[in-house]
Amino acid sequence: MIKRAENENFEAIVNYLDKGGSINTTLLSYIEKYGFEKDFQDFWLYNDGSDSILAVLMRHFNSLYVYCEDSFFDAEELGSFISFIGPEIISGKRDIINSISLFTDDMFLEPSTHMVLENTDKLKTCTMVEKARLDDCRELAGLIFSIPDFAKFYHSSKEIESGIRRRMEMGICRYFVLRKNGKIVTQAYTTIESKKYATLGGIVTRNGYRRQGLASLVVSCICEDILKDNKIPNLFYSNADAGRVYENLGFVPVYDYAMLLNYKYKATQIL
Repeated sequence: MIKRAENENFEAIVNYLDKGGSINTTLLSYIEKYGFEKDFQDFWLYNDGSDSILAVLMRHFNSLYVYCEDSFFDAEELGSFISFIGPEIISGKRDIINSISLFTDDMFLEPSTHMVLENTDKLKTCTMVEKARLDDCRELAGLIFSIPDFAKFYHSSKEIESGIRRRMEMGICRYFVLRKNGKIVTQAYTTIESKKYATLGGIVTRNGYRRQGLASLVVSCICEDILKDNKIPNLFYSNADAGRVYENLGFVPVYDYAMLLNYKYKATQIL
């Protein structure tokens, strides 16, 4: 059965999610920041009628995140419930998302792999990498919007720029860049951070500068900065070449992951 989470469930939910580790960075971050009192966010618990939590669901705006420690759940019940909510994006471990996909319409599957940094000795030191500045926001956004897999989630480069500026001013995410001749050629940032984990994303190298090892340098430096705060760096990848780069830096694959996306995300219009 599925029931809405209440304040009294806070500690149990956090403990359950924390057992799953960094794959739950987003859920942990949002519950730490917003709890159960915001209208843009809801939490539900799935159980078998007992007090044991078998799965946690979180809606954040139009996205739904599903975490289940094992695979013990009723996919039909879960799928019917999710269809009723009507999210545009559903994320979770791949076996769970695969099962749910049988009961959702007008959505397509995008698989990925979740990785966690375990061998910090492989990180590379580079004095050329630096933290981005507020006046870099437009250039950072332009690089992100130039990648179709990133751009499909936004209406324009200006929308990305606004989000980057807000997060940078609030100090809730970190942005690192490598410049050549005054131009940002590689960047990486944290998309979300909880008290214990930090998820990397937006790892982009400009055309003409790829396959030179520059992304490895930026990822290494942002990871070192994360580690100073006693947080665990993690990321998701869907490109095999990128996966090999991350493995060479000490990341190891932990979970198969996936997103179910509304078909409107199939096409990207660059403005």
